[in-house]
Amino acid sequence: MSWNRAAVADALVTTLGPAAGVKVHPLPPEVLNPMCVVVGRPQPVSYDTFALGVDEATLPVMIVGGVETEEQIDTIKNACRQAVMADPSLGGTVIDATPAEERNWRNLTGAGGIQLLLVELILTVRM
Repeated sequence: MSWNRAAVADALVTTLGPAAGVKVHPLPPEVLNPMCVVVGRPQPVSYDTFALGVDEATLPVMIVGGVETEEQIDTIKNACRQAVMADPSLGGTVIDATPAEERNWRNLTGAGGIQLLLVELILTVRM
């Protein structure tokens, strides 16, 4: 295998949607409606990390809600984490995916002045 962001994003949509109970975007959309989960862009991708053809990516999955919904965001983040831990191969799409860390809690102002709060669940993905 080698890194294929689209395949990983599709697998995450399938895995995280039912667990989170909210819309899961396979790519960062132009407009966000809270509550949702967004599969981010990998930062970085390391090629041939463990063996020839085995790539490793650090992939943020963002959980987005309203500025006053921190508890709901935390609940969705934990549901996403548990879903990945329950099926680390993401339905056979990857060698393994591991929820490695939580970071970047931050407030953002969206279109029309909407106040958003988000956190990143960082996955380490080997493919």
